[in-house]
Amino acid sequence: MADELPDAEGRVTELAAIGGFLDTLPGGATALVLNGEAGMGKTTLWHHGVANARARGYRVLLCRPAEAEAALTLSALGDLLDGVLDLVAPDLPAPQVAALEVALLCRAADDPPWPERALAAATLSAVRALARSGPVLLAVDDAQWVDEASCRLLSYLARRLADEPVGLLATRRTESPAPPPFGLAAALPAGRLTSLSLGPLDLPSLRRVLLARTGLEYALPELRMIHHSAGGNPLNAVEIALSLQRAGHRLRPGEPPPVPEPVIALLCRRIRALPEPVFEALRYAALLAQPTLGTVRAALGVPDGAVSPVAPAEEAGIVQVTHGRIRFSHPLYSSAVRALTSTEHGQRAHRRLTAVVTDVEQRARHLALSNNVPDAGVAALLEQGAEQAWRRGSSISAAELWRLAAVRTPAADLDDLHRRNVAAAECLFAAGDAAGAQDLLRAVVTGCPADRLRSRALLKLAEVTFYQGSAAEAAELCRAALATVADDPQLTAELHLRLAWFSSHDAGGQLASAEAAVAALHRPGAAPEPAMLACALAVRGVFRLANGGGIARDDFDRAARLLPARPTRHWADTWGRQMLGTWEKYADPVAARARFALELHLATEFGDEPAMGHALMHLSEIDCWLGDWARAATGAERSIQVIELTGQRHWLGHCWFASAQVAAHQGAVDTAEDTARRALARAREGGDPYQAALLLQVLGFIGLSVGDPERAAHHLGQAADLVDGMRRTEPVRHMFHGDQVEAAIATGRLAEAHRLLDRLRARAAVARRPWLLVVLNRGAAAAAAAEGDLHSAARAAGRSLEVCDALPMPFERGRSLLVQGRILRAGRQWSAARASLGAAKRVFDELGAPLWSAQAEVDLSRCGQHRAETDQLTPTEERIRALVATGLTNVEVAGRLSISAKTVEANLTRIYRKLGVRNRSELAGLADSHRRSGDGRTRRLTGPGVGSPVSPSPRRR
Repeated sequence: MADELPDAEGRVTELAAIGGFLDTLPGGATALVLNGEAGMGKTTLWHHGVANARARGYRVLLCRPAEAEAALTLSALGDLLDGVLDLVAPDLPAPQVAALEVALLCRAADDPPWPERALAAATLSAVRALARSGPVLLAVDDAQWVDEASCRLLSYLARRLADEPVGLLATRRTESPAPPPFGLAAALPAGRLTSLSLGPLDLPSLRRVLLARTGLEYALPELRMIHHSAGGNPLNAVEIALSLQRAGHRLRPGEPPPVPEPVIALLCRRIRALPEPVFEALRYAALLAQPTLGTVRAALGVPDGAVSPVAPAEEAGIVQVTHGRIRFSHPLYSSAVRALTSTEHGQRAHRRLTAVVTDVEQRARHLALSNNVPDAGVAALLEQGAEQAWRRGSSISAAELWRLAAVRTPAADLDDLHRRNVAAAECLFAAGDAAGAQDLLRAVVTGCPADRLRSRALLKLAEVTFYQGSAAEAAELCRAALATVADDPQLTAELHLRLAWFSSHDAGGQLASAEAAVAALHRPGAAPEPAMLACALAVRGVFRLANGGGIARDDFDRAARLLPARPTRHWADTWGRQMLGTWEKYADPVAARARFALELHLATEFGDEPAMGHALMHLSEIDCWLGDWARAATGAERSIQVIELTGQRHWLGHCWFASAQVAAHQGAVDTAEDTARRALARAREGGDPYQAALLLQVLGFIGLSVGDPERAAHHLGQAADLVDGMRRTEPVRHMFHGDQVEAAIATGRLAEAHRLLDRLRARAAVARRPWLLVVLNRGAAAAAAAEGDLHSAARAAGRSLEVCDALPMPFERGRSLLVQGRILRAGRQWSAARASLGAAKRVFDELGAPLWSAQAEVDLSRCGQHRAETDQLTPTEERIRALVATGLTNVEVAGRLSISAKTVEANLTRIYRKLGVRNRSELAGLADSHRRSGDGRTRRLTGPGVGSPVSPSPRRR
């Protein structure tokens, strides 16, 4: 077996089952059988099981019989015990050793021969001898080819190895349920046998298999066709992909994927064995989208009362008929029938079906495939079918019909040709074939005159190009379209909005484009759609904020009023809601989460996969802020899967950022850094500074997390340069500024830290967002502490924590508590420092942030040992402390407690010493800090007249 294991894509459940099976093996005999058709991935999982067992230190005995070996007596036993006899011979009786030597062909057969039971006993003794040194795994791949004699021996072992740590991992090729091999069901105790049937791979997993095995990425429509034709079988899918690769072309409209060569011979033999009339019936069934007995009978001219024309095929297991519907038992049968159909017979069948089917879409499809001659009438019918398919929600079918309509359009009808190709490209892009859409649109732009249609084609090409990962090129295409657009306010506004969206590398340009879009919609006579105007206003509001223009509440409020009460899937409605969500994301993350959750729900209902990926990406970021890191990780992973399938490379970098961000917070540094660096390389290659800055932000955060501020400062300095180059003034999505301040302080660059803090103060004066105020005050606290001004540092840390009460980001609260604790420790306020640091550690522990929890633990250890019980405040001292903290004088406290002023003064001296404070002001500040930190000992810092205890803030989600 190769050192590198084959990928087990999409088999998480099965891998977990293998792990669980191996966990139970030391407790006694157990077995796991993996069932499935050929090529479904059984052997791959078997390899993983073998490697897992070896990694645990189990002894593994292997056999992988082939079909030809099924007739070779004891061939499987020979493989299993290869190299074992010398190990166990000293522990076996001589007769058993002799029986094994004869069976394994190590010596000539004795006369008389050894009875079968002697060999069975010897095999059992050998396995038991091995099991005395540790668990043993018998690993059998393709159990259906194990010879009969070895089968009986394995059954014998299974019945007798009840308590020994021996397991059997077997794979078996089967296309229908069957009893477990080797009599395992009857031999093993209840609960010690697991049988798994491997079903088809899902689409994302199959995509990764094809990428790994062929090096090719397929557009979503092609991928779906391959998946359907292969029935989700990874081996068959790889063979189909390789056949396409050898052919060197993409699938054309209406063209079935090729049948894999390794299986075509078997399928064709079964199909050709059928009578010609049955094959003709199967041909019609294979060409129909929804084959029924009625339609096939009509095509054949067979009356309804006659015997089913596909009955022999049904008996042969090639098709199944249920309630008159015909379904091929495996999609490859349909592909094989079409592959065996000549072009002439196929066109004749399509012509016949044109007269039989009534659905516009299906009739148009068959008419187009019945000949290759351009025809305006055929093209018009295909266009009707395409529009119907689009309205019904099938972008793949619509794209195919639009492309067929373009192919059938006469060369003289150039406008219709270009219009149909643009429509086909829009449908292809919606279906996930961005590359196919790009090719069509480039052809249109090249051959189309400078008019509204060309502007529309340029706009769509810009959109596809942006999502393919080239924002700057997409922006240039929008400018080219604006240069030739007619006097059309709606199209002009849409072009400006797209330009604003695509110009992520130029914040100033984004705002100028958004302003131009709003102006176009306010032209006299423009009569904009409410959703379009709402979108323009929301876009302008977001980019005003990014450019330092403050919070444009009027734009946001007006946009919210203009959007329809019931969300639609019109792009302007979708964008408008997303931009409002983007604003809320930085002003009110909880409200933003609800908005993006609704977006995800709507996108899922409409099957809008790009919108699903976009919403999941935002939800992952928000969940990370809100402290639900498990949900954030799941959302990021789902967003990556969806965006990979749709082929929209631009958003893939954002999804990788979300994934790396949550992994970094969870302390999975290697995973986070690997993801961020790979994504950063792609962002730099694609010339995308926006994404590059986000990924550098993650790398900088990792530096702070692992205690390497120099590395953090390096990465965050690069991120800051990129953000400045994009003229982004406000720290909106690029939220590394607080980290950059802390890295500068930790590396001794105090002047730089103050410069950065001044910029944050200027931003806070314009847009007083809670997060910005938290990191500003936390950074100011750390800077003041570094300069020895502990009093100012403590006040700034307190302000940061006060704002945290309005910010549902528990990790930010934990970091502010950590800074406060360090400041208190520097001032030798040991008790208060321990309270803040302990509260910080609890926050990090609850979130699952081990690296930051370790930092808090280190700081706690530097606060000195907890004082002995005799050094804690006595009840009298506690009452005095509480009253003094409220501002009462010694005489007033003495009067309250009916003691002398001198007793109060003596007790205060001891209180100051025990709590590490020097005067009344620090004592009062200590009480405040305990309340803000939510320390569990707050009760001791609140007494008569001080107020109610403050409990720890709950974890917010």
